[in-house]
Amino acid sequence: MPRPSRWPDLVRAAGEEFREHGYDNATLESIGARVGILKGSVYNYVGSKEELLLAVVDQPAQALLAELDRLRADTGSSVAMRLRELIRTQIRIFSDYYPAAFVYLQHVGRFRSPVFARFDDMDRRYIAAVESLLAEGVAKGEFSLAGSPAVAARAVVGMLDWMQHWFTPQSGEADARLADELFAIALGGLLTAGGVHSLTRGLPYEVPPQP
Repeated sequence: MPRPSRWPDLVRAAGEEFREHGYDNATLESIGARVGILKGSVYNYVGSKEELLLAVVDQPAQALLAELDRLRADTGSSVAMRLRELIRTQIRIFSDYYPAAFVYLQHVGRFRSPVFARFDDMDRRYIAAVESLLAEGVAKGEFSLAGSPAVAARAVVGMLDWMQHWFTPQSGEADARLADELFAIALGGLLTAGGVHSLTRGLPYEVPPQP
């Protein structure tokens, strides 16, 4: 009988190693040790550490884009409710693909090799989808932004991306409650930012003294 593939275990172990020690400090030997195989056996699955990183980050990226396409097609729900579902989806993916999703945020942007070029396109599609959602909210009178949807979208995405520094998956219910807390913070700003911004225009601006 052929031996069962250790590929899923290897990808999971690589995600843990990259998360805990960083890509530069991780080695194929240390990753193999996590699943009880030698470095030479790792080469039965991948040709390099970079290939293994690619395998780690591909699944969460594809899962998020699939969910974004689904939300964009859901024109029957309000924009606010679709934003809530987007934030819930993001945190669910952070949890389901932990720590691989955070490895993506930590490392992928620094790689310029051709095999990682498609992730640049994924990132553009992601931010464009959020921006389009917020612009729709403005057009329908749901949101009042302080500036452009592009800036607001990057603020929302930045809030979620920062979770890589503090989030640890809990239960599905606890993660959903956390998602709704973050949604409330985002929605509060999206509903009132335009009015607050108009008030701040009359405030004096003091240039700090030069050292």
